Amino acid sequence: MRSTDEKIHVVMAADGSYVNGLKVAKASMVESCGVPSRLEFHLFGADDSLAERIRREFGTYKGSPMSFLRLYLGELLPDVDWVVYSDVDTLWRRDVAELWDLRDETKTVQWVGTSSFEFVDWCARRGVSLEGFSAEKYGCCGVMLVNLAQMRARRVLERCRDFAARHGVPKYADQDVLNAVLAGTDEIGMLPGAWDVIIPTPETPRACVLHVTGVGRCFAAPYRGRIAQYRYWDHLARGGGDGWRTWSPPFYLRAWMVRLLLPFAGGLFRERVVRHFAWRWWVAREARNMV
Repeated sequence: MRSTDEKIHVVMAADGSYVNGLKVAKASMVESCGVPSRLEFHLFGADDSLAERIRREFGTYKGSPMSFLRLYLGELLPDVDWVVYSDVDTLWRRDVAELWDLRDETKTVQWVGTSSFEFVDWCARRGVSLEGFSAEKYGCCGVMLVNLAQMRARRVLERCRDFAARHGVPKYADQDVLNAVLAGTDEIGMLPGAWDVIIPTPETPRACVLHVTGVGRCFAAPYRGRIAQYRYWDHLARGGGDGWRTWSPPFYLRAWMVRLLLPFAGGLFRERVVRHFAWRWWVAREARNMV
């Protein structure tokens, strides 16, 4: 049995206006943790020398090199063997200690599965071999359990650098690179979907980690848009207030409905439609629960 006094090492990274998102993600994790004193945060900002090195070795993602920091954690934290990595566009509504207890010593990374068709398409166009690749194991890097001891022992950073040097960097940056490098190995472990919820469903438990992808536009100033999940994040981040409720259709628009209604639309467009209506449904449900 693992000790309930053991420190839980958490990594978050942000630069520019994303620092505001980091503050919200960190606060939500502390609030949802049963024993906050167990949390030991490793927060990374814009270090000029590291940023320049990342730009040289991988480039940037959406203008920032900080996303690629995940690949350097084994080197940056040489005395730490395990971390929980969390993106700053997350809202933690579940005790991170439960995630910490899922560590598997045989795995390098543990993550939640997500859509892989854009990654597979990129590899096909570039002629990148994906021998042993399994779409069921393609994971999202937004929330991860990372075995830093294994990252160092298995030279994951070096393997990622070699991949980028040979093939370039795919659309989703370090996430795609990690998936490509670890494809066909026994280094990947899958986590229950509640630990990284990008598209909520009626089966999604309220105790979960909400991954509000694209919410970065909210970090710089109060959000006045109409996208449901961004308004919801803005409401929680700023301590309440009016204007976050949203209209929702009287049913949950599932993926099969979208395929039926938009038979000729591309997969990415259909996924965005599903995500839009899924979040409208979730936010409307939350509004009812909080009245």
